[in-house]
Amino acid sequence: MTGFKMDPAEKQRILREIQQFVWEQTGEEIGVIATQVYFDFFQEKLAAHYYNKGIEDAKKIWEGQNARLEEEWYALEIPVK
Repeated sequence: MTGFKMDPAEKQRILREIQQFVWEQTGEEIGVIATQVYFDFFQEKLAAHYYNKGIEDAKKIWEGQNARLEEEWYALEIPVK
């Protein structure tokens, strides 16, 4: 996913979490470069999927709210005799 910007402090927190996760799962301590490689890999492979799912979910919410709003607009109409 191109153009993705992340707060540097948040990225550092995530990198530390990756290191902790690898340690807990494998007992292996990984360095900064290996951690960045993991981060880059998961960002490249997963970020677009999560982003698109978020867009899809937001679209469904918007469509539901739009449908309710449309019903309310029609309810405001006065019948013509």
